[in-house]
Amino acid sequence: CLIHFYKRMCRITLLIVCVLASGKADYDLDEMATSACTVGLGMSVGHNKIGALVAVRRQCNNLAADCDTVCQNSPAFPGINRWSCFDSLHVYKNRPELVKRIGPTSEITPPPGVGKYGPVIHRYGGCHGGCGPNYCCCVGQK
Repeated sequence: CLIHFYKRMCRITLLIVCVLASGKADYDLDEMATSACTVGLGMSVGHNKIGALVAVRRQCNNLAADCDTVCQNSPAFPGINRWSCFDSLHVYKNRPELVKRIGPTSEITPPPGVGKYGPVIHRYGGCHGGCGPNYCCCVGQK
């Protein structure tokens, strides 16, 4: 009876780990989008944008609202009354998975995955709609 209990606990633990890992992949996309929106604040300064910068999820669908509308409809944040769009992105989910890079900064041998690319992000340079952007870059104003 104890063996069945341990086997069941192992299956439940494995299921929880898989769910958490798949959830982390979605958060990873959010983090990449936020980084791309704020990539060098130089990009946003070039757009004359000053304020809080966020990446807002958008459904990639021709019937979904464009990024101007997505940003305008985003909820308020403490100190931010309204959001406006300044760019849009597509963060690709179907990208190669690279092996984790380990070891010291200075490497004697090439790390795994040398010459392979990692995450892919397309910047549109505007607040488009349609099936393209799956994130909107928004700036918040008081």
